Amino acid sequence: MVTARKIDKDRHERTSAAARALMEAERLTRQAKTARLREQRLAATPATKTPSPAEPPPRATGPKPPPMKKRKMTDIG
Repeated sequence: MVTARKIDKDRHERTSAAARALMEAERLTRQAKTARLREQRLAATPATKTPSPAEPPPRATGPKPPPMKKRKMTDIG
């Protein structure tokens, strides 16, 4: 005798709801981690002072090197 297979019609809805709940939990975890790392980064960096308009901004390097001469491109053919 062949028994009829029981069909679970609500399985897709349950798995979809579970997947949505899992994705929401992961999203909230990522957001919490991002906020925590942002707070750590802001706490670790010293407060930058705003330069007064009278003093020029500091230069990272010395004067700029002279521009390089342009080379002509020729076809060898």
